[in-house]
Amino acid sequence: MAGDDTDTVLDFRGWDKENKLEVLYNKSLVEEKKLEILINNTDQFFLIVIAIIIFFMQCGFAFLEAGSVRSKNTVNILIKNMLDAFIGGVSYWAIGWGLAYGEGGNVFCGGSQFFNFQLPYHLYAKWFFQFVFAATAATIVSGAIAERCQFFAYFAYSIIITGWVYPPVSHWAWDGAGWLAQTGYYYDFAGSGVVHLMGGSCAVVGCYFMGPRRGRFSKKGKPIDMPGHSVPLAGLGGFILIFGFLAFNGGSQAQIAHEGDGDVVALAIVNTILGASTGGLAVLFINKFMFKQPWSFLMCLNGALAGMVSLCGGCNLYEPWAALIVGALGGVGFIIVHFGMLRLKLDDPLDAVAVHGAGGIVGILAVPWFMYAGLNPGERGILWDGHASHPWLVLGYNIAGAICITLWSAFWSALLFGSLYFLKMLRVSTDDEFKGMDLIKHGESAYPAAAWVEYQYSKGAKDQNNTDSVPANMSSNGLGATVTLSGIKEDKSGESFNDPFQMVPTTGMLFRGMSSTFLSVTASQEGASGGGVEAHQEGHQNTAYEGEEKKDRSEK
Repeated sequence: MAGDDTDTVLDFRGWDKENKLEVLYNKSLVEEKKLEILINNTDQFFLIVIAIIIFFMQCGFAFLEAGSVRSKNTVNILIKNMLDAFIGGVSYWAIGWGLAYGEGGNVFCGGSQFFNFQLPYHLYAKWFFQFVFAATAATIVSGAIAERCQFFAYFAYSIIITGWVYPPVSHWAWDGAGWLAQTGYYYDFAGSGVVHLMGGSCAVVGCYFMGPRRGRFSKKGKPIDMPGHSVPLAGLGGFILIFGFLAFNGGSQAQIAHEGDGDVVALAIVNTILGASTGGLAVLFINKFMFKQPWSFLMCLNGALAGMVSLCGGCNLYEPWAALIVGALGGVGFIIVHFGMLRLKLDDPLDAVAVHGAGGIVGILAVPWFMYAGLNPGERGILWDGHASHPWLVLGYNIAGAICITLWSAFWSALLFGSLYFLKMLRVSTDDEFKGMDLIKHGESAYPAAAWVEYQYSKGAKDQNNTDSVPANMSSNGLGATVTLSGIKEDKSGESFNDPFQMVPTTGMLFRGMSSTFLSVTASQEGASGGGVEAHQEGHQNTAYEGEEKKDRSEK
């Protein structure tokens, strides 16, 4: 190419030996510098592309959570997922990065580069990569306390988790100055503990202080199924998360231009999808054959996600057969925590604690047993080198790291959610919860009625054969809770959480009062006009209303 000095042919005729060596040396320095620039740019480009793919997981979380909540809270959960990225970006820019990777820090946290002050531009790729990890950790909590969290409380915990709780944890494990990283024995490649166990710990504390959704458990504490409004939306979100997890784990190598990088990235990605496979299958079969439940798509999906979470810790160190085992163990952990949460009456609409908490613990504990790929004899897992001290030290420090991460996350979560709880700023009112937050808080409906005004969907619409043209699956056929003038609730759907007397007690009392007054007046008029004593007594007795009232008193 014209003008390209790399194609220039040097003519050494008439040159002495010293001049020749000097020119060749200088040219080699130039080529070495160009190679260094190319390597650095390649690594930065790799980080940026991988981070963008991981950032797309926010879309997956949004769809998964939107499909898993009821339609009246769809807009609310969507805006929270979007603000996780926006609030997280500002928080991580302000203090998060400085606490995690700022220079001049100590074993606990970083000490500079807050607000990106004096942050070298060549570190911006790493900044963006680490930010999307922080945003992922915050999003875990939003799903666990969905459908009943006040908007101000959401702002508070999103800022605190992204800006304060998560950054020191990532500093401990992934910054060279962190106390776990300095030991050389803490292995957590993609964040089973740093990201997922941390998020799961915050989520379970949030569930405790938030309390279950109204109608989620019966008076005797038995769980009542409260399905989300769209399995297809949840499925779409789940598939996006599976796609993103491949970048999440594979990209944690954080470079691609050095020898062996491609091997590690490929191994991590293969192991991650294998972990998803056995995690999903384990949950599917256990749910079907042990608990005698149907072939549940959502349970299988959550099992796959738990399997991928459990692979985060050591996906770069496992042989594929080991990844299959670890993924299955992640699925088993999900099942245990899922039913344990229900037993403790902790309501998690997304099973975030079971997916990320259980998967994170399995991921941390599995590494010292199954690590093998690329390690020298004596440094491999307990299954091979159990006679050596190295794998046992890894086990010890991984347990210590998991305990410290859990305690740190639970402490700040308890302080945050506990304060909001006592200030009565944590949970929405019963009326708002029953009506849904989309219209009340945001003035927008995910499925506005005006957009569905079409003749073929209208009640009583007939086709050319004069038969009902509304498909059975699109017609309510009168299902749902209604209140008659006599004060009797007719609930044909069977869900207690659609009971207006239970969900909105003030409205229920109003209906009862109005019906009692109305029937009393009409009965009096009928009695005065010769309607008979029986009609008068029936109107005043209102036995249906009294029966409901006695029932409520007995339940209380």
